[in-house]
Amino acid sequence: MKVYKSIKYWLLIVYLSFKWIFKINLGDIVIFEGKRYIAIQGVCDPYWDISRGEEILTYVHKKDFEKEKSIRNLLGSFKSGYHFYMLSWFKIWVNSGIEEWMKGCKIW
Repeated sequence: MKVYKSIKYWLLIVYLSFKWIFKINLGDIVIFEGKRYIAIQGVCDPYWDISRGEEILTYVHKKDFEKEKSIRNLLGSFKSGYHFYMLSWFKIWVNSGIEEWMKGCKIW
C-alpha cells in the first residue's frame, strides 16, 4: 500500500513541479528593461528583488519583467519545484496523506 501512495504522491509532485515552469521562482533569469537579471527575493510577491552582478533592484513588480524562456531556465524551475516538494512534502504526504490544513498553503 505504501508503494502505491509513494507513486501517487510522486506523480502529484511531478505535476506540481511542472507548474513551476510557468511561474517566477528564485534563481530564475528574468528580463527587465531589456536586460537579464536573476530573481533573488520573492517573499513580497508580486514584488521581487532582482540582481544583475552588483546591481540589485528591489521591490520590482512582476508585471514589469518576464521570465526568460530558455531550456535552462525552464528546467531549473522544474528542478526547484521538484526538490522543494520532495524534501518538504513527499514523506509527509506518504505517511499522512494531504490533510485539510495543507490545502490552504500556497504550494498548489
